[in-house]
Amino acid sequence: MQAGIVGVCTGGVVVVVRKKRSHQEGVIMILMVFALLMSVGAMGVFSVGFVAWKKGQLQNIADIVALTAAKQMADGPEFTEALAVGRLNGLEPSDGFKLECLVDGQPSAQCTESISVRVTVSRRVSAILPFLKDVTISVLAEATTTPRVVGTVGSNLLNLDTRQSALLNGLLSALGGGQINLSALQYGTLLGSDINLDLLALKTSLDVANLDELLDLRISALNLLNEALIVGNADEAEKAMVGGVLKLLKPLNKVDLKLGDLLAVNLTGQGPGPVMVNLGSLAQVALLKSVEGQSYSLPINVGLLNLSVDTQILQAPQIFVGVKKPFLDPIVEANTAQIGLAVRIRQGLNLNILLVQLSALDMSLQLKVAGGLVEVNDIQCHMPRQANEVTLTVVPAVAEVCISKSAANLKTSVGGLSCGAPATVLDVTLLGLIKAGVTASASASLRNYPEEIVMGGQAPYSETVPLSLNQTLESLLGNIKLKLGIDLPVVGPLLTATVNGLVSTLLAALGPVLSPILGAVGAILDGLLQVLGVNLNEVTVNVDQLDCMNATLTR
Repeated sequence: MQAGIVGVCTGGVVVVVRKKRSHQEGVIMILMVFALLMSVGAMGVFSVGFVAWKKGQLQNIADIVALTAAKQMADGPEFTEALAVGRLNGLEPSDGFKLECLVDGQPSAQCTESISVRVTVSRRVSAILPFLKDVTISVLAEATTTPRVVGTVGSNLLNLDTRQSALLNGLLSALGGGQINLSALQYGTLLGSDINLDLLALKTSLDVANLDELLDLRISALNLLNEALIVGNADEAEKAMVGGVLKLLKPLNKVDLKLGDLLAVNLTGQGPGPVMVNLGSLAQVALLKSVEGQSYSLPINVGLLNLSVDTQILQAPQIFVGVKKPFLDPIVEANTAQIGLAVRIRQGLNLNILLVQLSALDMSLQLKVAGGLVEVNDIQCHMPRQANEVTLTVVPAVAEVCISKSAANLKTSVGGLSCGAPATVLDVTLLGLIKAGVTASASASLRNYPEEIVMGGQAPYSETVPLSLNQTLESLLGNIKLKLGIDLPVVGPLLTATVNGLVSTLLAALGPVLSPILGAVGAILDGLLQVLGVNLNEVTVNVDQLDCMNATLTR
C-alpha cells in the first residue's frame, strides 16, 4: 500500500482511509504566513503613504509661507505675517524652519533688495508600527515676486478752469479737423476718470502678440483712447459718459502716436498678472503728446493787464511702468513736461512825472521750462499694505526767463534759452518835444536740485510734495532785476542837463511800477504751467498701481 493509506478489513470488506490532517495543517500554515506577510506589507505601504501624506501637508505649509513672504519682502528677514500664516495652516513650534531671502539664487540678508524667498521646513514623524523607525521629513519651497508700479508726475489737467480749458481747446483745434470747444467739466470727465485698463487686455484688443509690439504700435490718439475705454473696468453708464467726450475730440484722429512714447516702460522679468493704467492719466499724456510742437496764442485780460500767451508743448510727460529687480536703480524713469512760452504784456501805466508823457507798456517775455525727469528708485512691499513705499527722485524742471526782443532755442526741446537784444517796452515824450523809447532787458533762471520723495500707502493715490526751491514765477518775475535804458535823440547842450534829470527820475520810478505787473503775469503763468504738467514749487506724483501681490512659486 501507498504511504498515508491504511486498509481495514471489516466483514471481508477492505475500507481505505486517507490521512489528510498533516497536509491541511501545512496549507493553513502557508496561508497564515502569506496573510502575515501581506499584512506587514500593507502596513508598510500604509506607513509610506502616511509619511508621503505628512510630507504633502508640510509642502503646502512651505508653499503658503513662501508666497506670503514674497508679497512682503521689505518685512524680512523676520516675515512676521508669513510666519503667522504658516502657523494658522499647521506649522508647529517643534518644526525645523528656515526662511531666507535670495539674490541671484543665493541666500542674502538684504531682503529689501530681494524679490525671492526660500522656505525650508522639517518635521519628525513618528512610526505607526513599533518595529519601524521614526523618520524626519524635509520640504523646500521658493517663490518670486514682481512688484510693479504705474504712475505719472506733474500733470494737473484734471483741475482745469475755464482759462486753462481754452488753452487746451486752442492747442487741439490747431491740429485741424474741427474746432474744439470743451468745457472744464467735460475735460474733467475724461481726464479725471478713475477707469483702469490692463495693458495685457489692450494688447489682445489691438491684436498684437506681446507688450513689446504694443509699445511699438502706431495708432491714432483717438483710436487708442477708444480702445482703452472698451477694455476699461467700468460699467456701461460710466463708459458712455467718457465716450461722449471722446466723440468731441475728432482732431485726435489726425495724430498718430506710438504707445511707447506715452509710456516709459521697464517690465523686465514681468510675471503673470495685469498691468493696470489709469485711463485719465493715459488721456492726459495722450492729449499733450498730440499737441506737441503745436503753438497757440491765448489772450488773457485781467483788469488793465492784457496778455497774449503763445504756448508750445516742447515735450509731453510720460506714464512710468516699472518692475523691481534686485539692486536695479532706477527701476524706470520718465519725462515730465517741457513748455515754451512767448508772452506779450500790455498795460496802461498810471505814472505821472512832470514834463514826461508815457505810452502804454508793451513788453515781450520769453520763458522756457525745460522738462525734468522722475526716477522710480525702489519699491518696498509690506504687510499691511498701507505701509507700502515707493521711493522716487524728481529732477525738477529748469525755468529760464528772458525779457528781450526774442530768445533763441525757445521752441526746441534741446539747449538753454539764449536772450536777445533789449526790447523797447514803451514810448516816452520828454518836455512835450523829445520822443524816446524806454528799453528793458533781463534774464533769470531757476535750477532746483534733485529731490528724493518717499510715498507710502495703498494705490491708487496722489501726493503733492513741496520742492526745496520755494520759488514760483510770480516771485521770480516780481523780483527780477530789470536793466532799463532809454534811446534818446541828440539834444542841444541847453537841454541836456534837464533831459538827463528827467531820464534818471523816470528810470528810478519805472522799476517799482513794473515789478508788481511782472509779478501778476508770473501768477497767471504759474496756473497755465501747472495744468500743462509743470510746477516750479512743488511736484504732484500720481501712483495708479502698486502691485505687491504678484508672487509665484518657482520651486
